[in-house]
Amino acid sequence: MLDENSRNCVIECGLGSLTTGVQEHLRVYATTHPVVYLIRDMTNIQQLLKLDDRSARLLANGDPTHRRCSNFEYFNLEEHYPDVGSDDRATDRWSPAYSFKLKQSKEDFTFFVRQITGANTLRSNQTAPLSLLETPVEQRLFTHALAIPLSRLENGPMDFEKYESAGDAIEVVIDEWSKSHPVILTKQISLLRRHVGVPIIITVDQTAELEEEQITDFDGETYMAILEHALRLGVEFVSVNLNLEDDQIRRLNESKGFTKIIGHYVEQGSNTRSWEDPSWERQYDRAAALSCDVVRLLKASTDRSDNLGAQVFADHIRRHKGTKNQLIAYNTGPIGRTSLLYNPVLSRVSHTSLEPDDNSNLERRLTSRAAIRALFQSYVLDPLHFWIFGANVLYSLSPAMYNAAFNACGLDHKYTARNVSTFKEIAQISQDSHFGGASIVRPYKVAVIHELASKSKHAEAIGAVNTIVPLRGLGDGTVAPLEYQASQRNRAGKVAAWYGDNTDWIGILAVLTRSLSPRNVVRPTRTTGIVIGAGGMARAAIYAMIQLGCRKIYIYNRTIPNAEKIANHFNAWASSPENEKVVTVLRSIQEPWPETEEAPTMIVSCVPAHSIDGQPEANFEMPKQWLGSSSGGVVIDLAYKPLNTPLLKQMRCFRHDTGQPWVVHDGLETLPEQAIAQFELFTGRKAPRSLMRFECLRNYRGEEGQYDENAIRTRLSSTLT
Repeated sequence: MLDENSRNCVIECGLGSLTTGVQEHLRVYATTHPVVYLIRDMTNIQQLLKLDDRSARLLANGDPTHRRCSNFEYFNLEEHYPDVGSDDRATDRWSPAYSFKLKQSKEDFTFFVRQITGANTLRSNQTAPLSLLETPVEQRLFTHALAIPLSRLENGPMDFEKYESAGDAIEVVIDEWSKSHPVILTKQISLLRRHVGVPIIITVDQTAELEEEQITDFDGETYMAILEHALRLGVEFVSVNLNLEDDQIRRLNESKGFTKIIGHYVEQGSNTRSWEDPSWERQYDRAAALSCDVVRLLKASTDRSDNLGAQVFADHIRRHKGTKNQLIAYNTGPIGRTSLLYNPVLSRVSHTSLEPDDNSNLERRLTSRAAIRALFQSYVLDPLHFWIFGANVLYSLSPAMYNAAFNACGLDHKYTARNVSTFKEIAQISQDSHFGGASIVRPYKVAVIHELASKSKHAEAIGAVNTIVPLRGLGDGTVAPLEYQASQRNRAGKVAAWYGDNTDWIGILAVLTRSLSPRNVVRPTRTTGIVIGAGGMARAAIYAMIQLGCRKIYIYNRTIPNAEKIANHFNAWASSPENEKVVTVLRSIQEPWPETEEAPTMIVSCVPAHSIDGQPEANFEMPKQWLGSSSGGVVIDLAYKPLNTPLLKQMRCFRHDTGQPWVVHDGLETLPEQAIAQFELFTGRKAPRSLMRFECLRNYRGEEGQYDENAIRTRLSSTLT
């Protein structure tokens, strides 16, 4: 079976993999194919299968056998869902009639498979060159690796929300090891991927005191065994000590897959060599020759002059050797903090929750927030002003989200809402050298696209922009390439042009993805969706559905020519010989649902629920003949003024009366999701997702009143990150 299905298949082996013949075949198969050993918490397995202790131990004893005939390992986490309470808002998110079991597990495992097959690392940055997802972390400027000892992760409990923006990567430092730790490490990597969502580095702390009865040769076989296990987990980086022999490093490189190797060398003690010593460049050259993707050279600092020496050395390497093998070079210890600050790539940082309470300020390690603040205070980075522009934006929740996020990350920026009546006002404000970027809302999302010097592929496909970023000019008056512009974020300078992008579709896509039940998974030839409205948000909603794979989208708008314009735009962009029309206009709410099509399972309303510029509110409700899905679906109303729109009231009543399991979302669900993506475009830094969601809800004021903290926590607890 393995030989006959060697491509484009997922094969589940079951207990048959315990037989000697299959194990031998799998060992050979793993040399050319990914063979993944899936593990779960043994206590849960024992309860599920009703095993006695002896049977559970026998099953657990199969771990070494399975590892010998596989080349990757994955820990399948348990999923826990909040109880559905009496509050109607809670039932909107998770209907009792629905099962979202395995939803998060599917997303986690999909990411893992993409990682080990290279789908995550082979992206081209041409789609959205300023997106964090499109730029490898080692190519960004002033990035930080948050170091967390494995012992802290194991002994917990860990508040992962604190670490969402505490570093651009998580560096798991293995400070203990025993026979049980392979499973422990595998589980902790899965937890970090699910809850923090940044690249992971695994490093072995060779100064750790390990369990002597189980570890006899940490510097030799055990060290290699730990690194080989780390490579099985498909993490983004594994740090390898350059004191190893060349053959040992080559062996690790041969089995690294799509994991990147950090060649690591550190000099400690009071007699460290100056950065001017030729041996440092020889270390770099050796690491590069051994195909280390990143080279990390550290030395204990004995004098503040070492900090300048580290910078001079790093500049020399980048000038003469290029950046193919990225260099990390700085001094350790309190005296070396300055060089750590100015090192542009993955400086190791800590978090206040990880520092001992009795540490003095001098002994405390730098946090990412403190390091970024220091870069502003030393004029390496500049305070910038961000805006939201639109006809009626003074009620916007964006300033609350952004300013809280700026503060949490140590960014000395500010974000302000500004009503503008003409496009000329936007152009004037954006000429300020400290202009950092702007959120664009109604009615300028389509008009602004013609004023851009460059835009992302997403914005071009949508035909609307909600994000503009300044493009800084060079000394000769030309506009620098986008790759250079990405490195100039958080720096002031003359604005020569604008770059445009769209994150509205990302917010809609995120909510649709986590709210569609397994039963309603998108099937391109059958699934249908409806979009209400014909403005910039409607364009983003259609694009989000297309990105999900939906090829049968219907649009309704009171002004039919506007709907036809959008339908023509997307049909020209997305149609194929097999499917000539992707978007179809519904011309009247009296129109019956097409008999040849399945009833829609995705509905996104993009019309305002309040009066704007004297125009009456839409007061839209879905025609009953369009609500024929027995499996329900997802309804998103992007309006949040008021929060409980006529459409949402209708759908809650409809769900109650029919029992159809519709998941209903208001505008406060998508708003922070698009803002999170936009924050990362503006700043080039990971957004504090949970904080931005919290601030959005905390600052909401509406006819329904204000959320208290308990209500906010209840609502957020059912949001899958």
